[in-house]
Amino acid sequence: MKAAVAVLLFLSLFRLSFSLYRKHFFVNELMTWEDAQTYCREYHDDLSTVSTEEAQLLSPNPRVSYYWFWIGLHISPNNPEQWIWSGGEDEEIDNWDTGEPTLANPYIEKCGVVRKYNYKLHNALCSLHLPFYCMQVFEPILVHQNKTWDEALDYCRQTYTDLASLRSQMIMAEAIKNTITSQTAYVWTGLRFLAGHWFWVSGHNLRYKAWSKEGELQCPARNLRCGALDRENNIWRPNNCEDKLNFLCLKKL
Repeated sequence: MKAAVAVLLFLSLFRLSFSLYRKHFFVNELMTWEDAQTYCREYHDDLSTVSTEEAQLLSPNPRVSYYWFWIGLHISPNNPEQWIWSGGEDEEIDNWDTGEPTLANPYIEKCGVVRKYNYKLHNALCSLHLPFYCMQVFEPILVHQNKTWDEALDYCRQTYTDLASLRSQMIMAEAIKNTITSQTAYVWTGLRFLAGHWFWVSGHNLRYKAWSKEGELQCPARNLRCGALDRENNIWRPNNCEDKLNFLCLKKL
């Protein structure tokens, strides 16, 4: 898979309409924007979509001498005045450097780069040969099967990645939207009580919380130690791990 190096941990959603996590890979190969897009779609998902926050975390090898790196930003083939992302995400493009995008040749410099030192966006000739960032997108999948919590965990880990962790308000909102078609009022998540505390089985932190008004149970009954999303009231609730519910998985590793 050539020299692709993972440079970011999972990142929470920033104004994305359908994806909860992105993982970025720096590829130290010199390619045109179109060739880089082809490479990323073959080995990952696409050229990277980056929010302002993500751009500041991109960190290529400091020994790389190039100052610019391709990302998935380009001018729409249907509207020469509109910049869009290769992966189709509805990510706000608000990280342009001063004076960018340049307007002198808007029909020539049609592809977006990130500048190495300030991680701001510039437009450039698509024919330049530059290193680039690919991304892998993690997407919540509602599984319309009724399973116990343990069965759901096994299914997600075998078929996708893991049971979903709803670790921010934005992710919570996305999960609620994605469970509209659920056949059960509650939906399993990756929330579990064990050894005296609640945690996400994915390993993500539990700083954000959305428990019912009763709050986080410090010592739930033995049969109420699996966390479900109450999709009608938009809260988490401890549930009987043996109940058979629909569930949310994270798509692909």
